[in-house]
Order: sequence, then C-alpha cells, then structure tokens
Amino acid sequence: MPRHFARHELDLLRVLREGFLEHEQRPGGGAPPYWGSEDELALYDETFGARIGWKWDAVLDELAARARLPAGRTVLDWGCGSGIAARRYLARTPGVERVVLWDHSHAARAFAAERVQAEFPAVAVETELTGAAPDVLLVSHVLGELALEGREPLLEAARSAGAVLWVEPGSRASSRALGAMREALRATHAVLAPCPHQERCGALTGDAWCHFFARPAPEAFTTGPWGELSRELGIDLRSLPYSFLVLARRAAELPASPSVRLLGRPRLTRGRAQLTICRAEGVEEVDFLQRTDKRLFKELEDVAGTPWIFAATIEDGRITRLERDI
Repeated sequence: MPRHFARHELDLLRVLREGFLEHEQRPGGGAPPYWGSEDELALYDETFGARIGWKWDAVLDELAARARLPAGRTVLDWGCGSGIAARRYLARTPGVERVVLWDHSHAARAFAAERVQAEFPAVAVETELTGAAPDVLLVSHVLGELALEGREPLLEAARSAGAVLWVEPGSRASSRALGAMREALRATHAVLAPCPHQERCGALTGDAWCHFFARPAPEAFTTGPWGELSRELGIDLRSLPYSFLVLARRAAELPASPSVRLLGRPRLTRGRAQLTICRAEGVEEVDFLQRTDKRLFKELEDVAGTPWIFAATIEDGRITRLERDI
C-alpha cells in the first residue's frame, strides 16, 4: 500500500525541521540530542536523512568525476546521525575495512551501526572513539548543532585525519562557519574541493557565500510521500542547497585545477547572466553574455547537480571566454 505519514509523524518532522532551520541560521548555539526512539530515527532517515543523502551523492559524484575522491581503510563518521553519510560513502568507495560511528546520541549510534552493518556486512563497525587517526573523516550537518567551544575536538580529529569530507546546509551562516573551519585546517591540509585555489576563502567577506544545489532523486517528484511532505511541511523539493569542503593532508599530490568556480545560481536577464565566481583573487560578480556562447548560456538556466568549474578570460567584469572542465 502507498506510504502515508501519520499525524504524529508529521508533527515530529515539523518540530525537527524548525530546529534544523534555526541552527542553520544561527550555528554555534549547541543542541541536545533530539531523537527519542528508533522509530523516530527511522522516520528521520526516510525523510530528512534522504535529502542529506542526495547532497552527499552530489559531492561524491563530483569528486569521482574529478578523480579526487579520498579513500582509505578506516573511516570516522563524526556526528553520524542515522549514518547516511557513512552509507553513501561506503557505497561509492571500496576497500574500507572499519567504520567508527560517533554521535552524542547513543540511540543514533546504535541505529546507524545497525543500518551500516546490514548494508555492508564485511565492514567492521564501532561506536566509540578510540583516538586513532582515521584515513577519512566524514562530517555532515553538525556545525549548527555544535556549541562554539565544542568545535575544537572536531577540528583536532580533522587535523589528524588523512582526508576530510564535510557537508553542511547551504545557508549563509552555515557556509561561513564551514569557511572558518577551512581556514583552521589550511596549515595541515590541501583543499580538493570545492575551491579552485589554496588561498584564503574569499567568501568569508562580502555578501556572497559558498553554496551549491544538489538534484533530488526522481522519487521526490513521482511518489506520494514526498508530495505529502512538501505540502505539510512547506518544503520546496526542487531546492537542495548545500555547502561542502574536501581536504587531504598536504603530503598528498594535488591534481591540477581550473581557475574559476560558479557559486550558487546565476541571475539571468535578457541576454545576460550575472555570476558569482570564486578564484584565487577572491569572490566577485561577473557578467556572461549570451552572444559569447549561446549553448553555455542555455545551460546556465539550470545548474543544480552540475558543478560549474571552468577556465575563463575575464575583462572589465565580463567573461569573454569560458571553457568548462566539468
């Protein structure tokens, strides 16, 4: 039978969403564990967790396409929640032998461990921090819920990790908080994505912020439960903003990178696209005219799920040549 949400489920999801949105806009305040049972975790995993999974899909797709997906035998999923980040990563990355799932919620750790073990029985699963440095650290949607003083242990784990894959909501506040983490880790790690450079984050000043849009899975538009969630909770299923950061220890060889990356969405007017771009010189607003390349201009109408990374010639605030990498 078709899945329908009970009223108490919708009420719980509404409360959770209000809390998530508050933390996105004002990260650093801290948050207590908010799951009371395995059923609540399963409901979260089916809904909000699935949306986070689509963001991870976008990040992992990009990293694979650019040959920048870090791999290793040991993985730590910090702030694991229902374990969606670990499961998405394991599905794409062979060779993982051990996964550590850590969360301040004991219920979340137990739920995540059960789900990971069921999907990946060959991988050893642990739920306690041992202090050993992981090959890969996964971090997902935690900055809004961590008090400022609680970030230092996470930074220490990141500094010791061979690589870090970090995904956060695409709000301005969350993006800026993630940019601060980037700055704190630049001494020990090189940036693999999204940045097209290794300089200071240019999105920490001015009005722009570093964010992108993932493409939801087809079932978001073809199945009843997602339509019900959209109506009841006011979720725009078409919009899936995220910010992310991928780093590797500086001992690793860094592949060559194009010079420019599009942030957010372009603002399209008749014959002109206004782009917010990031490059080593900083973040800036530039124009791209339709007559410069009609095919590429058309593609700018929908940039969700497609990284815009390119080489460009920029003259007087206008792109006169654009050549996409991916």
